[in-house]
Amino acid sequence: MKIWKIGLLVEDYDKAKDYYVNVLGLAVIDENPRAIHLDGGPVRIELIRKEVFEGDPNLGNPGFHHISFKVDDIESKSSELKSKGVAFIKEPFEIVDNLKLAFFDGLNGVNLQLFDDKR
Repeated sequence: MKIWKIGLLVEDYDKAKDYYVNVLGLAVIDENPRAIHLDGGPVRIELIRKEVFEGDPNLGNPGFHHISFKVDDIESKSSELKSKGVAFIKEPFEIVDNLKLAFFDGLNGVNLQLFDDKR
């Protein structure tokens, strides 16, 4: 098995779509009345309208933990995102030699991560 997509149940579909497409720059692969699929590299990101699972006690809770985006220059990418109004939760830091991470707000309680691996 391989992961092919990460699904996020979102509170405000239009806001989430604008954020992931216009702020983060992910391309739209497919969109239907229930959800949108975005190009996250080898793994798609699916933004699902909360109404799709409304009332379901197991599937109706918005959120997830984090999605990681691999970048070549974490300092440059974090500056670019900040210039677009992105709020960082944790500024770029080196977790081990030559591996830097940063966390920023992805809406609906989802943390997004920048991952810069020079090992």
